[in-house]
Amino acid sequence: MEMYLIGKIVNTHGLKGIMRFEYYFKDPLKMKLLSGIYFADGDEKHSIIKVKSGKKLLLTIEGIESIEDAEVLKNEKIFISNDEKKLLIEDKDEYFTEDIIGMKVFNDNMKFLGKITKIYQSGKNDVYQLDNDDTKLIPASKEFIKKIDMKNQCVIVELIEGLI
Repeated sequence: MEMYLIGKIVNTHGLKGIMRFEYYFKDPLKMKLLSGIYFADGDEKHSIIKVKSGKKLLLTIEGIESIEDAEVLKNEKIFISNDEKKLLIEDKDEYFTEDIIGMKVFNDNMKFLGKITKIYQSGKNDVYQLDNDDTKLIPASKEFIKKIDMKNQCVIVELIEGLI
């Protein structure tokens, strides 16, 4: 089964098996939609009992009932089934990195500019690296990215003079 990384257990919280965790997406409460999570070994699915979002992100998992149980999972990465990753998407303009890498990029006149080979995560917007004959960088903002066509595996961009 293919797995997708969504976070990491960072510490315990209290004595009853509750754990603090890092979450790599916008809304950790979306985890409630999942059928379960996996850890690095990927052998056993763990049911989520409760997710709490506030000053700290807290996770309660079925079968983890003491600080000793939770301590064993400290620093463990949290995975989900690849089939469920779409449940974590916030809106129609969000995509997973691995779905974008490899897409062909065209300008608004359908001139081929290159393929996306890498995505840099910077402050406000990601930056797509294109490789053709040379390396080009395009900010992944609505100002430049006009359409991401998942069906045809291409991205249409509108560029300003001097961008690439």
